[in-house]
Amino acid sequence: MGVKQLDEQITELEKLQQAAQLIEEMSQGRLQIRPSVAGLVYIRPQDVSNLGMDMRIDSIPGQPRYRITFAAQLRRMGTDMDADGLRVLLSEVGQLYALLAALEARSYTPTMEDLTAFRDGLTAQQERLDIPAFSQTI
Repeated sequence: MGVKQLDEQITELEKLQQAAQLIEEMSQGRLQIRPSVAGLVYIRPQDVSNLGMDMRIDSIPGQPRYRITFAAQLRRMGTDMDADGLRVLLSEVGQLYALLAALEARSYTPTMEDLTAFRDGLTAQQERLDIPAFSQTI
């Protein structure tokens, strides 16, 4: 009897949800997956982030699935840095390297239904966070 890999035991939607949590945790909140008005989702860097991340969603020819890949980007080209700024950048680079390595260890091939459910879940989560803690009456 063979041992099942972890990926076989969870759905593509669950893998996307775990990736979103991993991105936020390993970047210490500097990167967050958000629902997009123009598309499905995007990775939003905080203003203080030196690095950003892209989540690419590409169709797989002949299949009803999409391939998700991740890439890092420098956000502050030409910025002068003192020793402390360089230390912060190096720390972010190390964290993002570990994050990308963890994300690349798993394949992501969701259907459009998975992607839509993922976006809808992020939208609902965002709406819960945006609701004031007090009741408003007119």
